[in-house]
Amino acid sequence: MLKTEVRKYYRNIRKQFSKQDVERLSEEISDQLQFLDLSSDQIFHIFLPIEKNNEINTYPIIEWLFSQNKTVILPLVIGDDMINCKVEKGFETQLNFLHIPEPIVYKEIESTAIDVIFIPMFVADKKGNRVGYGGGYYDKFLSRCRPNAKKIGLTYFRPIDNIDDIYFGDFPIDFCVTPDGIESFI
Repeated sequence: MLKTEVRKYYRNIRKQFSKQDVERLSEEISDQLQFLDLSSDQIFHIFLPIEKNNEINTYPIIEWLFSQNKTVILPLVIGDDMINCKVEKGFETQLNFLHIPEPIVYKEIESTAIDVIFIPMFVADKKGNRVGYGGGYYDKFLSRCRPNAKKIGLTYFRPIDNIDDIYFGDFPIDFCVTPDGIESFI
């Protein structure tokens, strides 16, 4: 399947989710993360959900990271790119022009400092190629990260067989976490 077809298909499925579905599935994804050994990692980049798009609720994951004394980094969109914002427990947000919650108070850090990146997406294929919204924000960001930073996609859906139109600038993920389990691509 082509990315545009995949994006349309899974966006339509996700639109059908109730708020209860989103909360239940998000909790299951959060529970699955406990099976990944992230104990030696300290700095975690994680997205905040666009609620109107029924994105995964990452707030419980963020609370878990804080409870483990991990450093939490949130993205902030500037133009057609993102910066990395270190936040403290109890951080406040405001919606940007894309309806993405972004931190109000933060300290900017370099992408090379990040150990683990949780990536929003619709779905991945069995090689770890992912389909997101198509804006290229994460591919630009990932190009500045260390090659050994763990890239973990969070999605409601199990990997599909193949995404046909992958190109050189696409960054595959290392792990895909769904409500049903974890797929490793490394």
